[in-house]
Amino acid sequence: MLFVVVFVAIALVIVRLKVNPALALLLGTIVLGLASGMGFEDVVTGVNEGFGALMAEVGLLISLGVIMGTLMASYGAVQRIVGGIVGLFGKRASPYAFSLTLSTITPSIYFDVLLVLVAPIARTVAHRTGRPVASLAGPVAMGLAAGNALVVPGAAMLAYLGALRISPSKMLLPGFLFAIPAVLLTTFLYLLVIERLRWWKAADEDTRDEAILVPEESEAPKLGMLTALAPVLVVLGLIVTAIVVPLFGVEVPVIAFLGSPVIALLLGTLTALIITVAKRGLAAQDIEVGKALETVGTILVVTAVAGSLGAIIAGTGIQEVLSGLLGANAVLPLLAVWAIAAILRMAIGGQTVAGITAIGIMAPLMGDLGVSPILVVLAAGAGGCFGGQFSDNAFWMLRSLFGLSTRGTLKTYTLAQSMLSLVVLVFVLIADIFV
Repeated sequence: MLFVVVFVAIALVIVRLKVNPALALLLGTIVLGLASGMGFEDVVTGVNEGFGALMAEVGLLISLGVIMGTLMASYGAVQRIVGGIVGLFGKRASPYAFSLTLSTITPSIYFDVLLVLVAPIARTVAHRTGRPVASLAGPVAMGLAAGNALVVPGAAMLAYLGALRISPSKMLLPGFLFAIPAVLLTTFLYLLVIERLRWWKAADEDTRDEAILVPEESEAPKLGMLTALAPVLVVLGLIVTAIVVPLFGVEVPVIAFLGSPVIALLLGTLTALIITVAKRGLAAQDIEVGKALETVGTILVVTAVAGSLGAIIAGTGIQEVLSGLLGANAVLPLLAVWAIAAILRMAIGGQTVAGITAIGIMAPLMGDLGVSPILVVLAAGAGGCFGGQFSDNAFWMLRSLFGLSTRGTLKTYTLAQSMLSLVVLVFVLIADIFV
C-alpha cells in the first residue's frame, strides 16, 4: 500500500492537476508523508531537512554551471564550437557532429538556451546539404538530452548526483564512457530509420519556410576555438588533474582544492566572465549573469524539493517494502528507476523532475539492494530522456525552431530521445553484469 501511495500522490498532483512541477512535487511529498502515517512535525522536519541537505550538495554546482553556460552562449562560443566540429566531421557526418558536440562539450549551457542557439545552425546545415531536416533535428534533440542528464556538468546530472550524495568527479569518466558510444550508436540507428527506411515524409512533416536559417557570414564567428572552449577546458582540466595525480601516489593539497567540483566550476565561470568582458564589455556580463540567475532559480527549487521527497520516503518505511519487491533480482532496481523516470517524463515533460523523482524513491534503498549508485544515476538519466512530447515545452520550441509539423516533431524530438533512452538502458544493464 505504501508503494501505491507514492505513485497516487505523485501522479494525481503532478499529472492530473497540472500544477507547476515544483509546487506539485512539494504537495505530493507532504501528502505522501501524511498518508503513510508520519506525524505533522516529522513531515515538516523531513521536508525542511531534505530541501536543505540537497541544496548543500548541489546548489552552488548548478548555479555556477548555468552561469558559465550562459556567459559562453553570450559571446558566441556555441556557434564557434558547433561550426568547428561540423567542419571537422564534414557535412555528410554533420548529424554525428551535432549529437556528439551537444552531449559532451556544451552540457553546462542550459537546455533551452542551447536549443535556441543551435537549431538555426542545424537547420541551415540540413538546407545546404540537401538532407531531410529530421536528420539534424533528431541528433540535436538527443544530444541536448544526453548533455543534460548523462554527463557532468549537465544541470539534471548535477541534481541526480546531489540526491545520492555522489561527487561529480566520480561521475565524470563514467558519464562520458556511457554517453559517447550511446549517442553515436543512437545517431546511427536514428538515421537508419529516418533516411534508409524512409520514415520521414518531408511534404507532411517539414513546413520548411517557418524556421530561421543562419546567414552565410555568421557561420564563421570571429572567435578562436580555444577561446570558445576555454571555460570547459579549465573545468575538465582541473577535475581530471585532481583525479589522476593521486593515482601516482602523490598528494598535492592545492591540486585537490582546485580540482574540487565547486572550485573548478568557479574558475571556469570566471574564465567565461573574463572572455565576456573582453568581447562584449563590462555591462554585458552583469546582464548575462542576471539572466542566468533567473533561470537557475527554477532548477534549484525543483531539485531541492526532490530532496524533500527523498527525506520523506526515508521516514515512511517504504524502503523496506521496495527492498522486498526489488531485491529478488539485481536488475529490477535499475529497471524500476528507469521505468519511474520514463513514466514521469512522458506525463509531465520535465527531464530533471522525472529523473530526480525516480532517484528520490530509490535513494533510501541503495544500501539494502547493493546496486551501483553510478548505474542508478545513469538509469534515471536514461529514463528521463524517454518519451518527451506535448507536455514538454522544449518539444514545442524544437517544432518552431526547425519548422516542423507536430507529427514531424514526434518523429524527431520524441523518437530520437526515446531511442537514446533505450540504448543507454541496455548499456546500463550490460554494465551491471560486470559491476
